[in-house]
Amino acid sequence: MPSASMFHHYRIVPLLLAVAVASIISCADAKVSSGKVHLSGAQTESTLVKFAVSPSSTGKIDVLLTSYGMYENELELKMHIYADEEWPTVKRSALCSQKVRLAQKSLPIVFDYKGLMPDTRPGKKKTDRVEMYTSRIQAEIENPPRGRLAQGKERKDRSRYFYFLIDDCSLERYNHDDKAPDISFDATIYNVRPSASGDYSDHLPADEAGIGLLLVLTLIFSAALTVLLLVKILRTIGGEVHVAIIIVIAACGCNAASSLCELIHRSVFATNGIGSYSMDALSSHFEALSDSMVALILLSIGGGWTLPSDVKGDGFKSESGVGKLMNGVRNPAGSLIDLISSRGVSGDGRGGLVALALILVHAGLAQWGRTYDDDFDTYHALEHPPGRALMFLRFFLGLVFITGVGMIRSSGRCPPSLMSFLTKFGMVGLSYFASLPGVSLFCKTLPYYQRHQALHWGAALVQACSLASLTWLFVGSSDASAYHRLSRVGRDAATDMAADLATSSSGRKTSWKFGKTKINID
Repeated sequence: MPSASMFHHYRIVPLLLAVAVASIISCADAKVSSGKVHLSGAQTESTLVKFAVSPSSTGKIDVLLTSYGMYENELELKMHIYADEEWPTVKRSALCSQKVRLAQKSLPIVFDYKGLMPDTRPGKKKTDRVEMYTSRIQAEIENPPRGRLAQGKERKDRSRYFYFLIDDCSLERYNHDDKAPDISFDATIYNVRPSASGDYSDHLPADEAGIGLLLVLTLIFSAALTVLLLVKILRTIGGEVHVAIIIVIAACGCNAASSLCELIHRSVFATNGIGSYSMDALSSHFEALSDSMVALILLSIGGGWTLPSDVKGDGFKSESGVGKLMNGVRNPAGSLIDLISSRGVSGDGRGGLVALALILVHAGLAQWGRTYDDDFDTYHALEHPPGRALMFLRFFLGLVFITGVGMIRSSGRCPPSLMSFLTKFGMVGLSYFASLPGVSLFCKTLPYYQRHQALHWGAALVQACSLASLTWLFVGSSDASAYHRLSRVGRDAATDMAADLATSSSGRKTSWKFGKTKINID
């Protein structure tokens, strides 16, 4: 009979749904961005913010500029707004005077003296004071912008990125860099959309449209898989359970937690236009942790983990790097235990280091992504180096995975029925590892303004499919496949005499005792 704790887990789902719905329906005033710039002859312009405006809508920006000292020559100091069609040409242009001709709007910047005030710049003393000047700029940009493209084509009514820059073209002609003071800015941007009841402002950029729904669906799906796996474990209390199921539960739970944290971040973003850095960072790290555990499970199953030793063979005899890696990921839980209990002295400690390194590399990439000034999670963002590094990591792990599967199939001990399963499993696993490079290549074929949503939906779909496949792998009946008939995951002491052994022939522990429940780790 289901226990009371089982129903407690079921009650979590409505609570998560309530939080998700509250997050997705929250509305907001504007996106807020701030920073500091310093113009010079080498860098005559600086990008304040990039913002995506919805079709048939208007982008409104309100910028407050603060100058730490007098800007003596304001004649060519301006704010320019560029549309995404012209932006590639702007980036290729060498001269400031060439770039400004492509702007949709040009707005003069005139500073007003505010008085002698405390200097809040880093490195300054509390007693330091500086003359402050401020300038406020308010502007609107229609989407689609007026006028035709350079080729004479009409501009399509679609989501469009606009780039807001300040520049001073005189700096590239005259040597007066020392007269260009530091400038800080606070920009508030509105995405104003028309409706039957009148225009309304939305803080979210157009490229975030649909991402809230995606997060809700991911949260529901991952939470459901977590509950399903928890029910299986609750039914085995007092008996046996394999640690692989616990790892998959953790992967599903982390994926759900990532979506929940991002929804909370979006909800906070709705109130202040900035969001919660901690929630956004947690979302990235939970997502990275889920990815690393899925990769670890796939590599381990591909290397023969949970299969009887007479099926998987003795592993790589080679002392090459690939051989050490494949032998290391065969039993990540046992290897990590050896690493911790022996303080790295055990022979299996090398395998534990492989498993630990895989988790830490994913965490490092997630933290590296936090160094980029984006409003939302950038873990999979391929326009940044961390996202591209993750793509190459997946590609490498895919090669290791298919090598492990081939090792089992060619061991000479693999039954024909299991060989057929491993072929299909290899294709599914390789699809997961190749998915991010595949999705990235597909996104490059799309228009720039569609890539952000496509990447998010593609990455979420791949992760959902992988978690669902692993759940089936560990909760399926013994007749579901050849793997289920041979795997140690679904066996108990009555059907597997090896399960009675507390240690393997090497003396390494192959199980934990958790109360009356035995957790198998081999």
